[in-house]
Amino acid sequence: MLDTTEIAIFAAVGLVFALGLMALSRWSGAPAQRVAAYALIALSFLYVGFAFRAEEPGPWVGFEMTGVAVFGTLAGMSIIGSPWWVVAGMALHPLYAIYFHYVGAGSQFAPAPFVIANAAFDVATALFVIYAALRGAGKKATTTGAAPAPQRKLAARSQHRSQSRDAGDPA
Repeated sequence: MLDTTEIAIFAAVGLVFALGLMALSRWSGAPAQRVAAYALIALSFLYVGFAFRAEEPGPWVGFEMTGVAVFGTLAGMSIIGSPWWVVAGMALHPLYAIYFHYVGAGSQFAPAPFVIANAAFDVATALFVIYAALRGAGKKATTTGAAPAPQRKLAARSQHRSQSRDAGDPA
């Protein structure tokens, strides 16, 4: 078990990684829910890798793969649906990590600093997705009379083909 100072340090490390994820989401223009969903899946698989360090890795790998299935399902549902699925996954994942990997039997193979940093990362990322979801909902509510979408132009090659067909030339 870590002391209070170590917990604070590793929680700060988790927050720094969450800030990096937020910056990546803003920079790439990808929705926050999608970036958070991929991060949740990756974190779940990291625990599978840690399970191979256990004395009896077989049952632990199976247990961790169950976690991948649960959290991966929540992440996948948020990619194709509502961002609230990944918020639920990011809110449940720290409880899972602390209960099983810091306090519970999984502490034999999961590094305690990683578990603490992961919990802080999950909470900060969940709050970021909540902010992004509510901000997006606020923007939609204030835009009642939106302008119609502009017509798309054909690519130059397609325009050439359509002009050739109109003129009777072979394409």
